[in-house]
Amino acid sequence: MRLSKMKYVIAAVILLVPILLCRSCYNTLNNAEQEVFISPQKTNTIIIQYDILCRPTVYKKTWFGKKKVWSYPGSGFMETVHFSVEWLSEKEIKLTYEDVKYKEYNEEYIISIPE
Repeated sequence: MRLSKMKYVIAAVILLVPILLCRSCYNTLNNAEQEVFISPQKTNTIIIQYDILCRPTVYKKTWFGKKKVWSYPGSGFMETVHFSVEWLSEKEIKLTYEDVKYKEYNEEYIISIPE
């Protein structure tokens, strides 16, 4: 009787290990970089994730994970870029990209962070 329970435990572990490995590797494979910013009064935390084409996606950190707030509307960049974040208030940020090298792209987005 005890041996049969051990078989079920081993089978469950064998099934769960690949699932947990895939979940942990998903963020690494899907996103090139990630930055975390905390509001001045520490009431909000945002996460900016860049995909392989350096398109930023803004997430609000929640108790359980994160909630998508904003996605970059453009097609992406051929080189590695970073957007700067300026907190306008506890619920609003300004996301800015300045093309220092070619002075071709200068972008600015005002993003409201929902409750």
